[in-house]
Amino acid sequence: MELRIRTAVPDDAETVHDIYGAYVDSEHITFTEKNPDVSEYREKIRKTLKKYPFYIAEDENGKVLGYIYGAPLRPHDAYKWNVESTIVLAPDAPRRQGIATALYSRFMEKLSEQGYRYVYAVIVDTNDASIALHDSLGFKEVGHFYNAGYKRGKWKGIVWMQKPLGNAGDEPKEPLPFLE
Repeated sequence: MELRIRTAVPDDAETVHDIYGAYVDSEHITFTEKNPDVSEYREKIRKTLKKYPFYIAEDENGKVLGYIYGAPLRPHDAYKWNVESTIVLAPDAPRRQGIATALYSRFMEKLSEQGYRYVYAVIVDTNDASIALHDSLGFKEVGHFYNAGYKRGKWKGIVWMQKPLGNAGDEPKEPLPFLE
């Protein structure tokens, strides 16, 4: 399979909506209970691209297989060198073909160029496949919040995972905006 990774555009909003929406009813993939509408995704893409990468993976025929994007870790200024990642593969995307790894590689390379120091993943603790993926990419568990969310009649926890992107010992420069 030939894989192409490109920067998202607002016209990708419907596809992103549909891919994410396929997981909203799942109790172990996301804590979202209602999929936002397409216009909210369009705005999310626009807003994200001002600071962070938002990448789309496509096959050789242009079929979207998944996406990854960054967001602020926390609202306080001292966190500005950290990025929370979200990665989602289409439900029908082929598994174990390197799609998530390719998305993350491109994503982390760009974050490093921008001057970010850490990338975080927040994963529902029963999502073993995602935890294994992040572990294989060098993320380390830095926290486990038990019973952090209640969805579909069950309490679920979250695992926080972290991966360094640069040397935390150096005085950081202001992260650069996303430009590609």
